[in-house]
Amino acid sequence: MYALAQSLTPEDVEVLAEACAEVGLTLHVTDPATGHAPPPGALLVSFHRVAAARPDDLSVADLKRRGGYAVAVLDSVSATEVLAAVTAGYGFTLASPLRRPRLVETLSYLKTVTPPENTQVLTLANGSLNSAAKSLPVTDAEAGLLRLLSDRPGQIVSREELTEATGGEDVNKVTSVLKQKFLDIDSGAKLLKIPHLGFRLVGTVREEAG
Repeated sequence: MYALAQSLTPEDVEVLAEACAEVGLTLHVTDPATGHAPPPGALLVSFHRVAAARPDDLSVADLKRRGGYAVAVLDSVSATEVLAAVTAGYGFTLASPLRRPRLVETLSYLKTVTPPENTQVLTLANGSLNSAAKSLPVTDAEAGLLRLLSDRPGQIVSREELTEATGGEDVNKVTSVLKQKFLDIDSGAKLLKIPHLGFRLVGTVREEAG
């Protein structure tokens, strides 16, 4: 799990790097000119300086699909600027120059509400969800939702896409049942709801041929 910086000033990158080190997060800085693109894996949070946005920066939609929270770094903090950032899809706004205490507080909170990636591998086969200890049957809707989430490791998948994957069933009900099944089979995996964005699978589910 890592943090991402896009178009930040060198001073803000330095402060963000210090804050990430303090809370135990890796920081990656995108640089299209040198081909430094975001790595695969779970993105916890991205910081994007809106005033310096480049055409080849990842969009807010792209950042959300990768998983994590999008933070708008604003050179001028006003009601108008904040409203524009929220309307564009950013979940948080911060003022530049960034301040280390505020960053540490924000990163620590996001780490608290976002469980770490679980290393246990679950299998989906013959209509059953299996851990090393137990096995439970799953419905077609539950299996469809798990397939979609497992195809996008570490990423947030929108409610609309998940509804389609379940065949139109209520995503809240399907995820609620699956959360209980994860507990019942002692999996350690989690279905994490990201407010206003969708859901993320914490853990690994692999489908095996019957």
